Amino acid sequence: MIDRRPRRWYVRCGTAGSAILLLAGAAGVSSSTAPVVRADSTGSPDQVGQWTQPFEEGGATPRCTKGTDGRIFCKPDGAYQGVLKDGRVLYWNAIESSENVQVAAGSELSPETRNASSRVLDLRSGTPSWYTPPHVDGGGRNPSIQSGDSCQGTNPADAPGIAGVPGRPGDGFIGSTLGQGGSATGISQNPSCPPDRPANQNNAGDMFCSDMANMANGNIISVGGTDWYNEPGDGIDRDHGYPYDVGAVELEGLRSARYFDPSKNDWVQASPMKYGRWYPSLIVLGDGRIVVSGGVTKLIKSTQLGQVRRTETFDPATNAWTENYVGPESENELPLMARLHLTPSGKIFYGGSGQMWGPAGEAIDEAAMAMMQLYDPSTKKWSMVGPNPLVARSGDYSVILPFKPGHYDTMNVLAYGGTLGVPPGGELATPVTQLFSVNGDKVDVQRGPDLHHARWFNAGVMLPTGKVLALHGGDKDEVIDPGSELPVRATELYDPDTKTWTDMAPIGRDRTYHNSALLLPDGRVLSGGHSPIPAHYGHHGDVIPGTTANNQKDSSFQVWSPPYLFYGVSRPQIKNAPAGITWGQNMNVTVDDASNIAKVELYRLPTSQHVLSNNNRVIELPFQANGNTLTAQVPANHNVATPGGYYIFVTKKSAKGEVPSVAAITMLGNTSDNSAAPIPMQDSSPAGSFGASPPGASGPQQGATQLPGNPPVPSAKPGIQYVQEFVSVPQAISSRLAGFLRTDGEGPVALVALLTALGLGLGFRARRWITRR
Repeated sequence: MIDRRPRRWYVRCGTAGSAILLLAGAAGVSSSTAPVVRADSTGSPDQVGQWTQPFEEGGATPRCTKGTDGRIFCKPDGAYQGVLKDGRVLYWNAIESSENVQVAAGSELSPETRNASSRVLDLRSGTPSWYTPPHVDGGGRNPSIQSGDSCQGTNPADAPGIAGVPGRPGDGFIGSTLGQGGSATGISQNPSCPPDRPANQNNAGDMFCSDMANMANGNIISVGGTDWYNEPGDGIDRDHGYPYDVGAVELEGLRSARYFDPSKNDWVQASPMKYGRWYPSLIVLGDGRIVVSGGVTKLIKSTQLGQVRRTETFDPATNAWTENYVGPESENELPLMARLHLTPSGKIFYGGSGQMWGPAGEAIDEAAMAMMQLYDPSTKKWSMVGPNPLVARSGDYSVILPFKPGHYDTMNVLAYGGTLGVPPGGELATPVTQLFSVNGDKVDVQRGPDLHHARWFNAGVMLPTGKVLALHGGDKDEVIDPGSELPVRATELYDPDTKTWTDMAPIGRDRTYHNSALLLPDGRVLSGGHSPIPAHYGHHGDVIPGTTANNQKDSSFQVWSPPYLFYGVSRPQIKNAPAGITWGQNMNVTVDDASNIAKVELYRLPTSQHVLSNNNRVIELPFQANGNTLTAQVPANHNVATPGGYYIFVTKKSAKGEVPSVAAITMLGNTSDNSAAPIPMQDSSPAGSFGASPPGASGPQQGATQLPGNPPVPSAKPGIQYVQEFVSVPQAISSRLAGFLRTDGEGPVALVALLTALGLGLGFRARRWITRR
């Protein structure tokens, strides 16, 4: 996400609001349902797990190089990740080429940024390898570009698009109120005017700020994204030989849809949507169709006063989108990247959280963002459930907890972290946790136990044991003042049975913004991504080296081996499982020893779109053992087990806890396939062969190991360094104090909130005073 540089009152109010909320929480608002459980995060691996050293494409080669044209090119970071049906990991990066901003992001970022680059990471052999798809950037461009139209005001027909009005019904509040005409496929009144620039189309189809999902056939789809351009600009930029880039940054939402087909090892273009969408949200329905909600057509200079208000549905069978509209109840105001989940009834649940800082920081009807809501794809209507008791949340993580046998009619959701409040909202991260229970149209919400470490833009990973790993993020909303945030390297594990958080081994790298994490087929966690906005919307550089978060990209990955890989007991082994299953059938899974099997699970192949994982789900199956054959019942409800690829896990009991198998991968659809399901990865638990302590300030800790065939990457910095940013003295003092008071994100939250609020307020006032003189 790239947003405009905020107004000073915005920063002060946001900071003060966060401080008040956090102080209120410390004074008694917090109502955790269980006592805090703390573990020594430097404990033994069977207690806190173990991280590998960072590894990346090409090993310890220079992360960034300069081409013959003087431009900087860096390895892609893993802001987006998704597991393919063959067990490999597709990923792509965020804010490609922002390293080429020299002075100010506001004028330079659009012409200097390039389309995101994708890669396929293969860990199946235990030695990482990489594949570059032929259409490395997804192969598309903005389908709304009109040939020969510069969109710089020379043509009177461009004026509405440049101004962003009136738009069409559904484009936003203005479009729905004033817009006329428009059809399900027409773009005649699109409230933007992307310029045709034949000399440089490599930033007009960026998959950054799209949403992703695993489709029913195992392909991974990317919908929406970014077209970067300056308004006005008219080609006055460094690409055309000028010494500087002229104009103001714009990020237009794309109508594009494309999917990665693992059988072709490449991207394929799908039909475009009606509405351009930047930061939309995708939901895979029980019949395999895909609903897209929200997003914005134009971010920085939008005059629509809100997001896209109508949903669209993609049918992979016909490669066609359908606009969903039957009246005013079909339109709704959602935040960007709304956290949505498909419920057992077939309705889509919105709990009141997303990204609350755009476009322009507000929407005219933003009060709806704080309301819990349901969308019915069959009637194409939204309905209000009631307000979220904690108001709206921004930058939190939301995940469906495992569906339990006999209780498939109820969906339980865990949401944690983020900031509080609709736009402009808060600035400081909170430790708040909520638990939602959705049964039909009834929604119950309760406070859960607070995180040990307040974190914004954090990720989460469901383990086969049903526990949830929380990781990544920063101590404040980075978009308000990029570079001022402190990284949260601490990780913690949520146990839904005891409703407690327990500290795990800290990660070795800063991953504050545009990060992702997911579960590998062998039961380990893959962590990646870090692509911050240039500091203070200037250029990349640490504000306070060694204290604030790394303000340069990190293309590395790390793998966490959970404690269950160090229990000292053998893992159950799947000997045979079906390659394809269908709803309501009995699924036979042969194992090495069925005597201690506690669970049989279907775990939907995960995707992680920088902290958005709306379609991930785990279903525990009722089963019976006959010898070493487990016969498990697949749910009949398509909305509980949505079509697509799934891990099959079996877990066994041990004295220390449950131990999962390595997963087989099956496809859930309309037909079954009794041929053997692939088991793409090997058992990584013997002697902790992939386990490692994270590198600290003084280098790797004793006993650290590395992935075979890939040298460790000792530095978190790219190969090209940048000038350090100036920071006001009060802000520096505030960050230093926060650093002293928190260890890996831990500390007296209320005091840190107050000091940070005071420091930032004084810092911006001092900066304003200096500029006036």
